[in-house]
Amino acid sequence: MGFLSRFLSFDKPMGPVLVQLLYYLGIAYIVWKAFWAIWNGIGHIPDDWDAALWWIIKSPFKAILAIIALRIVAELARAIFRMDKSLHDQVTGRAAPPLASKAD
Repeated sequence: MGFLSRFLSFDKPMGPVLVQLLYYLGIAYIVWKAFWAIWNGIGHIPDDWDAALWWIIKSPFKAILAIIALRIVAELARAIFRMDKSLHDQVTGRAAPPLASKAD
């Protein structure tokens, strides 16, 4: 019951954890689709050799670009959650006060 109550409470934000989970699931999906495209390209070799070869060659490059785009979106989402937490801490007074500079 302790896990369920921690999961359902709003004491700790779940945004960063969900972004990380969705990032890993997105990578798995992109890799799966790249392997599927390569396998499909191999299956089309007897029908149309040059199109199948092009399909096999471009699939890894498309996967790399998709992973880079996914990383950018995940970093933006994490930055938004960090800004939200920082603003929340400043509004509620939980943020540490800035250090006083020593004047000579």
